[in-house]
Amino acid sequence: MSPYELIAAVGLGALAAAVGTPTGVSGGLLLLPVLLTVFGLGGTVASATNLLFNVVSTPVGILRQPRIDRALTRLLVGAATPAAVAGALVNVFLLGDSPAFRVLVAVLLVAVGGSLLARRRPARRSDVELSSAVRRALLLTGMASGLLGGFYGLGGAVLAAPAALLLTGWPVARVAGAALVTTLTVSVTGLVTYATLDIAGQTTVDTPHWPLGLALGTGGLVGGWLAARYGGRLPDRLLRRTLAVLVTLGALRLVFG
Repeated sequence: MSPYELIAAVGLGALAAAVGTPTGVSGGLLLLPVLLTVFGLGGTVASATNLLFNVVSTPVGILRQPRIDRALTRLLVGAATPAAVAGALVNVFLLGDSPAFRVLVAVLLVAVGGSLLARRRPARRSDVELSSAVRRALLLTGMASGLLGGFYGLGGAVLAAPAALLLTGWPVARVAGAALVTTLTVSVTGLVTYATLDIAGQTTVDTPHWPLGLALGTGGLVGGWLAARYGGRLPDRLLRRTLAVLVTLGALRLVFG
C-alpha cells in the first residue's frame, strides 16, 4: 500500500470508530463494505482484516466507557465466544469469497439499520432486574452475535448492541460498554480461529491484510477515544439514526456497486 492509502485508511478507521463506539457498535460494521468494494478484499481476508481492526481499536473505547454492566457483559460474552468459532468455520468451509457473502452482508446491514431505528421500550430504572425471558433473549442474542461476528469479522456488537437496547430499554451509555467488550472478545476469538486454520494448512483461509488492518485500527484508536470522550453528550436518537443511515448506504454500495 502507498503512504496515501495508509493515511486514508487511518482516516476511515477514525471515522468508523467515532460513529460506532458511542452506540456500542464496532466501526467494523461500516468498514466491511469498504473493504469489499473499495479495497477489493475477498470474504475471508475481509473478515480477518475487520477483526484485526476491532482488536486494535476497541480497547480504548472500552477503557473510556463510564460504566460497564458486568452482568450483561458476562451474559453476552459467554454466549458469543464459542459461537464466534463456529462463525469463522462457516465462512471458511461454506461461503468464503462468494457472491452470496456480499448479499448476506447487505442483508445484515439493512437489518441492523432497521433495528437501530425501531421504537424502543420505555427506559427502565437502574435498579430494576431483568426478567428471565429477557435474559434468555439476551443469551440467544449473544450466540447470534458471536456467530455473525466470527463470520463477517464484525466482532459481535453489530447485533448485540441494538438488540440489547431493544430488550432492556436501557440507555445507550449502559449497554455500550458490554457490547464493546463482546466485540473485543469475539474479535480475538475469530482472529485466533482464522490464524489457527491458516497454520494448519487450510488453503481456503486468507490471513488479514496486516498493513491495512493496522492502519484502520490506528485510526480507530483515535476515533474511539474521541467518541468515548464526547459521544455521551449527544442524544441517543441522533447517534442511532446517524449509524442507521451509514450502514444502509453501505448495504446499497454492496448491492449496486
